[in-house]
Amino acid sequence: MDVRQIAANFSFWKKKGKAKGYTALALVDGGVALAHVSHHKKQPVLTACEFIETPSPFSDIKLLRDRIDALGLHGSATVGLLDQGAYQLLLVDAPDVPPEEMADALRWRVKDLVGFDVEASNIDYIELPADAYRGRSRMVYAVVAEQAQTDRLAAWIEEIGLTPAVVDIPELALLNLTRDHADEEAGLVVFHLGSPSSSVSLLSQQALYFTRTLSYDVHQADMNPHQSSSSAVLELQRSLDYYESQMGKSPCVKLMVLPLQVGETNLMTELRSNLPLEVQSLDLAEQIKSSSPLDIETQQRCLLAIAAASRAPASASQGGAA
Repeated sequence: MDVRQIAANFSFWKKKGKAKGYTALALVDGGVALAHVSHHKKQPVLTACEFIETPSPFSDIKLLRDRIDALGLHGSATVGLLDQGAYQLLLVDAPDVPPEEMADALRWRVKDLVGFDVEASNIDYIELPADAYRGRSRMVYAVVAEQAQTDRLAAWIEEIGLTPAVVDIPELALLNLTRDHADEEAGLVVFHLGSPSSSVSLLSQQALYFTRTLSYDVHQADMNPHQSSSSAVLELQRSLDYYESQMGKSPCVKLMVLPLQVGETNLMTELRSNLPLEVQSLDLAEQIKSSSPLDIETQQRCLLAIAAASRAPASASQGGAA
């Protein structure tokens, strides 16, 4: 399968070589989530995972450098995750050009669709499987990120003692953890709970077919749980309807909620009661080999960092965005 059916990325590799593992950083409420996954004999192991509390990640350099040094991660190849406001993910017709010209061609296709200067942006893309088109023109997801945001993220990673390697986005990083659960034709719904918004992705046979942002805010939901849960059900149902009617795919059979949910929450109850799916939550402790126990709080705070660090090792000199 073409890797672009799975993930796009913006590459910042500065030297050739092969990464034996990745450190990943995600800016989350109240601080920075950090994870490191090493690959030994093709077996990924989570060797470091923690939440570093700081109200000002981009200025609290010493704190972060000290923790990175203490963990023995200085200089390691690092994946940085962009915040939602720093990029846009757009479903567009694919220009009829060779793969090596796709990013440049997409720049012109999306220039009137993004809320920032496309000339000062990085662009990459995710190619959808052929059966997603139903005889229509080929479609791709264009990933458009502000150059200033990616540059700032890369410079910060370097300043705190790491080697910037890849800039990723949450929707794609999560595929590192979920695509193996979608190895059949019957689809998998991945519902990631976030703030200020969440996301839903639909997968089949390990390929991404559809993804969109949802208005569900996990923090706001605590204030009005029933109304928020009902709204989430409606948005998920619309996505399922689009997946079946517009893409012609078989109905999904499973819905995976992440990060890990504790007990029978109001949301989990609403999902089970109103959607014709097997609803489950992803427990990383059962999926990832870790050098230390993965408790619930760590999973909830560090999910995105763990997902980003779990990307397969790749040649340091491969690909990049336009």
